[in-house]
Amino acid sequence: MLAEISIYRFRQHLQAVAPLAAAFEREWPRWYGPGGEGNVAADLAANANSEGALPAGVVALSADGDPIGTAALKAVFTPGFAHLTPWASAGWVRPDLRRSGLGALLLRALEAEGRRLGYSNLYCATTTAVTLLEREGWTAHAQTVHDGGLIGIFRRKL
Repeated sequence: MLAEISIYRFRQHLQAVAPLAAAFEREWPRWYGPGGEGNVAADLAANANSEGALPAGVVALSADGDPIGTAALKAVFTPGFAHLTPWASAGWVRPDLRRSGLGALLLRALEAEGRRLGYSNLYCATTTAVTLLEREGWTAHAQTVHDGGLIGIFRRKL
């Protein structure tokens, strides 16, 4: 299945915004759903930023051209860690493809994008992708309280 997947810079496939927006609303309804603080269309459109600027998103497309995963590099995670940049974020894989290796491919695409942009480190804050990050060579860097819970901060040397 992974052999049939292609990963592109998000700005090359803007048609993915609408289906990914619907997926984000289903995945994170308290943030992106009705009454939520988030603006999914604006967030995803920002990930299609111009060459050489953050945020910089990637999108995984199936052989049929359907968006099945996405991730982005963003400049800031939270003000307390503003001195660290960029951040791997906005990661999503279609539920039936989770644990297939697609998340790892998206991380590697972000690492390549980070190198291309001249960064020597990437950071990621997570409670759910710890095993994936560790398997891909990321190391624990710090912990912080975010949205009322403890969250791990990971670093990847490029």
